[in-house]
Amino acid sequence: MAAAYQLRKRGLTVRVLEATDHVGGRTRNIDVATGKMDVGTDDVIEIGGTWLSPDHSAALDLCRELDIEVYNASFVPDLDMPSAPKEDMPWWYWGSDYPAEQRQLLKQSVVHTSSGRHLYTTASELKAALPSRSITSLQRVGDFIDGKAAGISDRCWTANGTSSAWREADRDTTWGALGGKLEGKDAEQVLRNCIHEKNAQEPEAVSFLYNLLSFKGCNSKGADSQYRVRGGTQAIPLRIAAKLGDSVLLGQEVTSVKSDREGVEVRVRSGKSFRARAAILTGPPSAILGISFDPPLGGADAQWLQRMPMGTSLKLAAVYKEGPWWRELGLQGEILSTSLPPKLSLPAPDTDLPLFVQCMDHSPYSRRLGVIVCFVEGRQNLHFLQMSQNEQQERFLEFLAMSFNSSKAKTLRPSFVTHNWADQPFARGAYTGFFTPGVMSVPAFWTAFQNMEKLPNVFLAGSDYHIGFGNGYIEGALRDGEGAAHRAAERLQRAMHV
Repeated sequence: MAAAYQLRKRGLTVRVLEATDHVGGRTRNIDVATGKMDVGTDDVIEIGGTWLSPDHSAALDLCRELDIEVYNASFVPDLDMPSAPKEDMPWWYWGSDYPAEQRQLLKQSVVHTSSGRHLYTTASELKAALPSRSITSLQRVGDFIDGKAAGISDRCWTANGTSSAWREADRDTTWGALGGKLEGKDAEQVLRNCIHEKNAQEPEAVSFLYNLLSFKGCNSKGADSQYRVRGGTQAIPLRIAAKLGDSVLLGQEVTSVKSDREGVEVRVRSGKSFRARAAILTGPPSAILGISFDPPLGGADAQWLQRMPMGTSLKLAAVYKEGPWWRELGLQGEILSTSLPPKLSLPAPDTDLPLFVQCMDHSPYSRRLGVIVCFVEGRQNLHFLQMSQNEQQERFLEFLAMSFNSSKAKTLRPSFVTHNWADQPFARGAYTGFFTPGVMSVPAFWTAFQNMEKLPNVFLAGSDYHIGFGNGYIEGALRDGEGAAHRAAERLQRAMHV
């Protein structure tokens, strides 16, 4: 959508072929007051990509251009507090990432560890809830990460990938590189939770180099959870779609792409074909691999796409018509876990893994309803989906009642919203594709990944593939779409003057 919008602004004719019945990709809204999806009201919550950092300039600029408001996700006043004490959260923190000055205004959050339930607002209070040996080992791991990050190129995603430090970091998984340095189950679960938040997958599956780029700040900076979009993040593509009008066609699954000297022919599932001078393809690797290309994609492209799987993430929301009642108890709504009782943990052989590890207040802009969202990711996600719906909801409410220390979590009888991205046929996971070990350090794979043009006048764009700041974020999707639009337009304009 971002690419089409930029091309239209350049005066070019565009056609958007959307495989699903809505626009937005992995951003999607639901109005928790009416149950309607794909709308941009003040009662929506996001069931996909949600937050913006102050450093996400492309997203913030586009919101201003489209006259879309952003607001503080923490629901605290946007105040300047230069005298407030500032304490940054540690590298491994997997909760909501707010600016230090806003954090001073937050109500208390809850963390469950091996020693029980604790309340915190500051980094010091959070650390005090964990065993001292766990904190010491996490600090050592942080120093180790800093040392490894200093050894790889400052060019981040544009590095040539041939340095010895780069290749060494790509030989192991994140767990293989870091897990053995941690002491205690709490510290081990902290690392799992940290990688779940980044990749919605187990650290045993993700390349250490891939996560090292994230730790290094190559993907995002600033407070990642500072802003939400009024009307939900899907308001951005919905607003663009309204501007593009009949140029957006829904339910048009692309099955084949043919590139020749005269341009590109795109065919959809119904058999209808479209001719264009250039095509920009979006979607996760699994969707791209489902398309037939003529001529075929290069072997290196086909191979690295196969080696970029998706994580698995489910957003589970409890919606209370009474509003965010936990605030009356002095609670922010943020809940973290490294250890839970057996009934709220996974079965053998994973009995030391808590079922719920991160939840937060996800109430809509209007605040007319109160919403708590829990992220169920990776191994927990796969187990959770084996439960019946009644059992899922029962466990969820039991966890909320224990966390808030209030029976209201159950007696107020919330409704529920559940969305599992792995079930969506054109996503098959979330949050983004990630690299397994040994891919980024293969020169042919790395060169192919960095090349946006896959066939003559056929470009690949999206958050998964963005070469630069914003990779894996809404910011990366917008920057990559705009970059693809620029390259395609420049190519077409040169051809017109030949």
